[in-house]
Amino acid sequence: MKYKYSVVSGQTDPQGRYVRRPLVEVELSREAQSRKFLGLIDSGADQIIMPAVIAEIFGIDRTACPERSMMGITMESVPGFLGELTFHIEHQPESFAAPVVFLDVDDVPVLMGRDGFFDRYRIKFEQDHDTFEITPVRTR
Repeated sequence: MKYKYSVVSGQTDPQGRYVRRPLVEVELSREAQSRKFLGLIDSGADQIIMPAVIAEIFGIDRTACPERSMMGITMESVPGFLGELTFHIEHQPESFAAPVVFLDVDDVPVLMGRDGFFDRYRIKFEQDHDTFEITPVRTR
């Protein structure tokens, strides 16, 4: 399925054009709760990453989860913990459960990283056409 890049409000590139990013609607769920978020498809993220407040929304008890810290662009360790959610990507036929690293920061978006997402879908970025494609990977 092909998706259009989305304009990021208030963000411009060096030429003054609006920044466009590969964002997709993701329905997250756990037990009877579900919420929709925009997820940034990020081939530079090792794992699926979200702010810890999303774990709170879904009632994930961080004291029962393994600790996991991540290192980002600043090369500083950010504390967090590992949990699991169920994902349904807009216009995709199936849902899937995957591990999530929840970080103790407020300014991180939902990052759809490689482990848990890229191993289930083939991602093809076509920025020159303002589109990206998400295709389920067929398991053997």
